[in-house]
Amino acid sequence: MRVIKFYVSAIFFITLILQSCNFSDSTENLGNGYFYRNEGETIKDILCKKATGGEIPATVVSYDFDDDFIIAKQKPKLPQDPLYEKDYKYSKGDKEYYYWLIVKDSNLVLGPLNFEEFNSSRIKYKVPNNIIVN
Repeated sequence: MRVIKFYVSAIFFITLILQSCNFSDSTENLGNGYFYRNEGETIKDILCKKATGGEIPATVVSYDFDDDFIIAKQKPKLPQDPLYEKDYKYSKGDKEYYYWLIVKDSNLVLGPLNFEEFNSSRIKYKVPNNIIVN
């Protein structure tokens, strides 16, 4: 009987530990050291492994990329996590969407931008039309 209680207790604790783990965490390589990180509902950002690279803080809701550019649509998670390199300012608060552009070769990060600024930046840096965010 003691052995059965031990096994039942062990199975209960193992199940409890496994349920506390978040198996939905994922990353996607975006090239040039950049990657998309998804750690659940609101921690979705774009980071760079290189010290000279930039970042797009949470919460990235849509993104696309090619060999030269990364574009993203973001609804900011405020207050911002202190682990990000900069304290980003959002002129219209956390209820609006903002747009970002990364030029990979120069590690230039433009954002947060409104939709008009984003479209102007796309034209200026010649971002191809087949790269889109919803």
